[in-house]
Amino acid sequence: MKLLGALLATALALSAAPLRAQDDDKLSIQPHLAGLHLGDGLGAVQKRYPPTHDWSSTRDRKHGVTRYRLEKGDAKEFPAHVRTLYLGFHWGDLVEIEAVYDEDYSRKETYEKLAGDYELLYGRPRSSGDRFWWDDGSTVLRIFPADLPASPDGVVLPSTAAPAASDAAETVAERTGVQIFRRSVFSGD
Repeated sequence: MKLLGALLATALALSAAPLRAQDDDKLSIQPHLAGLHLGDGLGAVQKRYPPTHDWSSTRDRKHGVTRYRLEKGDAKEFPAHVRTLYLGFHWGDLVEIEAVYDEDYSRKETYEKLAGDYELLYGRPRSSGDRFWWDDGSTVLRIFPADLPASPDGVVLPSTAAPAASDAAETVAERTGVQIFRRSVFSGD
């Protein structure tokens, strides 16, 4: 019984601490996700996830960010339960990490449940509809439902597949998505 009381007291202390920290503007979001850290260079990322081929990229001219989209076959190592990993680099530094989880993980850890778990760490999130976020002034953490293109029976289409013209209804499959990014690079959106 004493152990249960001690565990409950610890849980309450941990859950109350982030709320006080956020109220005092001392919220500090941990800048890492999927084994990567904001500020890493492309070489460090490729050391963590060795490429199986040259990664294709796109350029966001508005923010000056080069984005890579990775799936399991793109690297010899890949984070567990992640379906797609988006990486954004600005002036050679990793400034954005987004993980979209696979079906099994998303079923067990819905975006709502994951937002609740992060609430225990960072306090009450801001929200808009089905999107939740925390902002410590330099780093932003977002939790959201990622909509992936799917066939009419709900099977997620490969990223290389284009939906058929008959799929005009644009069927989507919802997966859990998490993103962290440097606020300074994307401020002004």
